[in-house]
Amino acid sequence: MRLSIKHNIDEVTRGMSSIQKKQIPFATMLALNDTAFDLQRVYKAQTKQKFDQPTKFTQTGFAVEKAKKTNLKAVVYVTEKREDYMKLQVDGGVRHPKNKSIIIPNRSNSDELAKYKSGNLTKGAVNKIKKQRDKYFFGIPKGNQGSEGIWERYGRSATGSVSGARIRQVAKLSKQAKYKALFPWTSIGNGVAFSRSKGFDSHFAKRLRFALNTAR
Repeated sequence: MRLSIKHNIDEVTRGMSSIQKKQIPFATMLALNDTAFDLQRVYKAQTKQKFDQPTKFTQTGFAVEKAKKTNLKAVVYVTEKREDYMKLQVDGGVRHPKNKSIIIPNRSNSDELAKYKSGNLTKGAVNKIKKQRDKYFFGIPKGNQGSEGIWERYGRSATGSVSGARIRQVAKLSKQAKYKALFPWTSIGNGVAFSRSKGFDSHFAKRLRFALNTAR
């Protein structure tokens, strides 16, 4: 996932002197990079708006490929490790498990699972749950009363007796997970790049003044 920030410098610089035009590539490079880093910060901030308690791994998943004087194009992209799942957040779609099944938590049913941001259960978290055999079990309840998943025993007596315990599903095991498009990648990018006050044109005007004032 990549968003390229290009420019319309030929239109902007018509009528400039030859001395001024020599500073155009330098000013353009700086303005493109200013815009790209602004967009990186906005993408990070937007994860908190679009997602439920996003992890740091998600928030820090945006990188910048800087423009150069010989290549006047800046790119903001999602890093490779995050690209597969972020693409689902942007476009929506269906995810199939790499292993046997996908664990889909129901955080509202368990204080234990509510501790994990975004309902993300790491391998370590799952192993921790598996060790608590008196509290959790994996599979389908007896009598097929419910779907396959992680079930929690609760409502026991004060003595800790198993009798009288009830169960509730705290995570479902599924062969696929459906995602809605939650992160409007392109519209966020365009909103930053073409902003009148903070977009590329604004950065270019400032950087051109800087370039002309510091020209040798």
